[in-house]
Amino acid sequence: MDEAITPEWVPALLPALPLPCGDGLGPTDRFQIAVRPVDEIWRLLFVTASMGGMGGSGTQAAYGRLWAWRSIAGLSGAPADASVEEVERRARQSTWFHFEADTDWFHNDIGSDYGIAALSPDRRRLAVPAATDTD
Repeated sequence: MDEAITPEWVPALLPALPLPCGDGLGPTDRFQIAVRPVDEIWRLLFVTASMGGMGGSGTQAAYGRLWAWRSIAGLSGAPADASVEEVERRARQSTWFHFEADTDWFHNDIGSDYGIAALSPDRRRLAVPAATDTD
């Protein structure tokens, strides 16, 4: 971002971004977003990585933790060589969001898709991964 934004702006900004998961979202379509603690986001990423998708085997516990940790580090904007303490500090200072929407991309089956947005501590970077697992 050219300027810092507040977390309160994210719910209005996110649907306006050119994201494939938001394609076709109309002004009256459901778009749900909520601030979540980093611990909840970590659990979501851990479950995704360790268990895999529906019918998948994932990477199991240890590698699931590693991939969830790397995801949290990257989403919070930590440098690749950041220490554990630096990643944790950045992650706790970031503002985390969980979102879902009624678009063709989201199938809204429990556990099959979600979106995350992470607003960095300096409030100038918004990282947005979205995951789906459908046939």
